[in-house]
Amino acid sequence: MSRIALWFCFSLFALSAQAQFGINTSFRFNNAPGWSFSNPVNNSVNELPGNNLAFGLDVWIPIKGLRLDFLPELNYARYDAEIVDIGKLEQQMGSLFLNFNLYFLDLKGDCQCPTFSKSGSTLGKGLFLQVSPGYSVLEGKADLFSGAKARSRSYAPSLGLGMGLDIGLSDKFTFTPFGGARYYPKARWFGLEEALEVDPSIGNFEVSNDSAIMQIYVVMRLGFRFDKR
Repeated sequence: MSRIALWFCFSLFALSAQAQFGINTSFRFNNAPGWSFSNPVNNSVNELPGNNLAFGLDVWIPIKGLRLDFLPELNYARYDAEIVDIGKLEQQMGSLFLNFNLYFLDLKGDCQCPTFSKSGSTLGKGLFLQVSPGYSVLEGKADLFSGAKARSRSYAPSLGLGMGLDIGLSDKFTFTPFGGARYYPKARWFGLEEALEVDPSIGNFEVSNDSAIMQIYVVMRLGFRFDKR
């Protein structure tokens, strides 16, 4: 997936010298019901993957005739956890998000990148709804205290919905805060079920390798362009 994603990204960068590019960081609140270790012996609960930061790189491609922008994005996130009596668990997630931003208050506007260089209010020109289908590669790793090690790779589709606002900093830079939710119908973290086989006597753990994931996220994006307009 990494080779395909890199090829895709650089191909998009070569499409236009006047495109706007962006970098972003996001904080994710994750809920994965199947990925939680509970131990009634000491009343401990370890929820996976927990909350985390993620980082993204995108390219802005306007769709002419309609205020609908396409921003394909490469995104990376990592989750780490250490479970008492079990061991260290790690999950890396590389994702391709196909973001579509709809500026519903200015559907037939004539804005070109950046939106704030045109007349009109920041709210009217910059407020958007985002629909974001995605596809992720999950690289799992488990280093158990028993000495056993596990490695795995799996794939997971997802769908994100959000809302944001483009704010102009200058003719070259756009700051965009936005937030939303992303849902993975099924994601796999190989090694969680296998970890329970280390020593069944340590507690009545319940966990599954497979779980749906619901993410609530807050994103800060900085967009920039290289053309001389």
